[in-house]
Amino acid sequence: MSWTLAALLVLGVCLLAGFWWYERRHPPAKVVALVATLAALAALGRIAFAPVPSVKPTTTIVLIAGFALGAAPGFTVGAVAALASNLFFGQGPWTPWQMAAWGLIGVAGALLAHAYGGRSPGRVALAIACAVAALAFGAIMDLSTWTTFGRHTLGEYLAISATALPFNITHAAGSLAFGLAFGPALLAALERFRTRFEIEWVPAPPGERPVAPPIG
Repeated sequence: MSWTLAALLVLGVCLLAGFWWYERRHPPAKVVALVATLAALAALGRIAFAPVPSVKPTTTIVLIAGFALGAAPGFTVGAVAALASNLFFGQGPWTPWQMAAWGLIGVAGALLAHAYGGRSPGRVALAIACAVAALAFGAIMDLSTWTTFGRHTLGEYLAISATALPFNITHAAGSLAFGLAFGPALLAALERFRTRFEIEWVPAPPGERPVAPPIG
């Protein structure tokens, strides 16, 4: 079995496990709709910035989705965004790698939220996290190139990484800028949505009627 086929099989199993993880939580319809909307936003953001090489808001959106909604929804936003946007850019052996990479960034967003105890990390810290996530995405895609097209030597991996470094730095700089520009606002909006999802309406006991507050 070739390295490429083995890697794709492993990625396929991981992606199926990620989607199963999301589905087994039985998310309510509102959460499903929000996840779909965020995935579409991340995909359209990538397409909209296609004329600017390596600059895309996708990484920032996926990281913030994971931070606000949790690991499983964050993974789904990232994986679906990669799959949907490649309907425009073209599908290929790179698609499962991109799905896994952005899915992991969604999970990383949830881990970041856990590290901050659910508090907002602040504009600068959030933007830096987006830049680091972009560099991690680039490292995974370098590995995909090495696995799919290379001869699997350390020297060739280093050569691939060196060639891709300017693009990865540009991706990180763009993600930093997007995080500074709209990161806190998007995070605050998603946290408000999450708070509404978590409200549980408990019916009043039989025989009890709500009493209106006094006027005046």
